[in-house]
Amino acid sequence: MNFPPQLTANTVRLWSFGKLTVSKNTQRLKANAMGFYPLRGESSIYFASDSKQESFIEFLKELRERNREYKVIVVILDNFKTHHGSKVKEEAEKLGIRLVYLPPYAADLNPIEFIWKSIKRVISISFVKELAALRELIKDWFLRLAKQLSFAHAWIQRFLPYMEFCK
Repeated sequence: MNFPPQLTANTVRLWSFGKLTVSKNTQRLKANAMGFYPLRGESSIYFASDSKQESFIEFLKELRERNREYKVIVVILDNFKTHHGSKVKEEAEKLGIRLVYLPPYAADLNPIEFIWKSIKRVISISFVKELAALRELIKDWFLRLAKQLSFAHAWIQRFLPYMEFCK
């Protein structure tokens, strides 16, 4: 759910047959992004100033607003401390949002992680000089990639048949 990109990630490799000039994006920018990648409904991305419970609750409210027609919204979360806060759990219940927590160190079970990984790859080869540009880049790519169910295909085949609330 949360996404603190590192602009100096070395995730791209290339061949060179001469003297190579390496340029790095050395800006220290942090875009605290929260995203929702739905199987049904409308995806959402939210940029917060911090990772506190109050910010996450604002994200959940926006998520509910964008998906009003659904009785229940299911959000898969990692074990970030904020996601387990009592205020978050209370507000999620009021909003009709079911929070599903993954086991520790099981990020690969959450389809949104593959979207974040793809976005980090794009950022690692981009020259971003200011926070607004970084946020716009993340938002554009998130919304583009979230339209594809291919990130969740294996997850759907493996887990969806066993979920009681989806029947």
